Amino acid sequence: MFFSDRQDKWLVMRRAFNLRCPNCGIGKTFEGLFKVNHVCSHCGVRFEREDGESVGGMYINLSLAEVTTMGGFFLIQALFQPPWLPHLIVWIIYNIVFITIFYSRSRSLWMGISYLTGGVRRDDEETD
Repeated sequence: MFFSDRQDKWLVMRRAFNLRCPNCGIGKTFEGLFKVNHVCSHCGVRFEREDGESVGGMYINLSLAEVTTMGGFFLIQALFQPPWLPHLIVWIIYNIVFITIFYSRSRSLWMGISYLTGGVRRDDEETD
């Protein structure tokens, strides 16, 4: 169940980014900001099979937060030379807010990647 057996990978990732089931695009991957749905309410696909599968989503979240923080920090520093302490405080707050708000999207993106590699499927589906 790899790329050739699945739907178009960009469609799957777009569905995941929009917090929808990577399989059907109808069911939701999250209820609220932090509550993960473990099974799609529409097609029955199980989003996470084992503990620790969400680590990939955390890597996505932290990587994007750090890249945008560092890029923004150095860009603002180069253009405006603000005082260091307020500048650091702003970027620390940005980092915390970004990680909190982007949490569900990063987890859902990881579910999409897992789907493309065969890790997200219905419980009754056979594995290779």
